[in-house]
Amino acid sequence: MSGLPAPFVSLRPVEDADLPLFFAWQADEESFRMAAVPARDAESFAAHWARNRSNPANTMRTIVADGVVVGNAVSWSGDEGRMVGYWIGKEHWGRGIASAALVLYLDVERHRPLLAIVAEHNPGSRRVLEKAGFELVGRELVDDGPEPGTFAELHFRLG
Repeated sequence: MSGLPAPFVSLRPVEDADLPLFFAWQADEESFRMAAVPARDAESFAAHWARNRSNPANTMRTIVADGVVVGNAVSWSGDEGRMVGYWIGKEHWGRGIASAALVLYLDVERHRPLLAIVAEHNPGSRRVLEKAGFELVGRELVDDGPEPGTFAELHFRLG
């Protein structure tokens, strides 16, 4: 924690005005390395969000802390099952926002089991999942991250 008071965290539907922030955050080099998700160019990013927002099976929320947009939480059905993910802008890391937001999100996304995957080199995200009750169920070496080389993914399950 940063020593600042814990912010008031809430969720709301994703709005068009949120997308430029989401784009900038996913393009930040440190952020996409921590998430082990390659950054998208503007056109690919816009198409990705348009496709996912139009899919009624997806649940997408903007995370707001003390009245400021700070990230997003999403869930979708993947090959592995129902997945959850979240992204917090780097300037908002270390304040407990992701942990608070995920707990709120789990009241919105009621499907269980719910699965999540994080890069092993991202211990903060692992702690977020564990605080929310997710249990580690596997570890897999993969080579499809934003940089060449192999890294470990940790697989988590709730419910």
